[in-house]
Amino acid sequence: MPVCNGFAMRYAQRDFVGKDTNLDKLEDLVEEFFREEGFKLQSSKHPNGYLIQAKKGGIFRTLLASDRAYTIIIEGNSSNFKMKVGVGEWLKDLGIAAMESFFLTPLLAFVEVPEAFWSYEIEHHLWHYIETQIDLGIQ
Repeated sequence: MPVCNGFAMRYAQRDFVGKDTNLDKLEDLVEEFFREEGFKLQSSKHPNGYLIQAKKGGIFRTLLASDRAYTIIIEGNSSNFKMKVGVGEWLKDLGIAAMESFFLTPLLAFVEVPEAFWSYEIEHHLWHYIETQIDLGIQ
């Protein structure tokens, strides 16, 4: 997770240009990644993209609090899109109104988590997995 002036940034972002990627399948791959890691998932499609949340019980839940979850946003189109990964509040209702904050003001939608609580390993594996799948050509 990037650090700026000693404070952990709220999310990491990757921009993908000219990749011709099926975003529906990309969303499925992100869900598959977390499902294989034993996370509880919820996701929804929004007019501006996709919102995926993954949370896990046990120590992860204790450290981050029960209402915190990895939150992934995919927005854009098949040839020009971006992904944001961070920790956000677990939404009880993934309706349009609840999702608006994630797409319109993403910095406010993600919570600041002290670096010690951020799972670098999960984030690193997710980015590696997704970038490899995109390079292989998700059609």
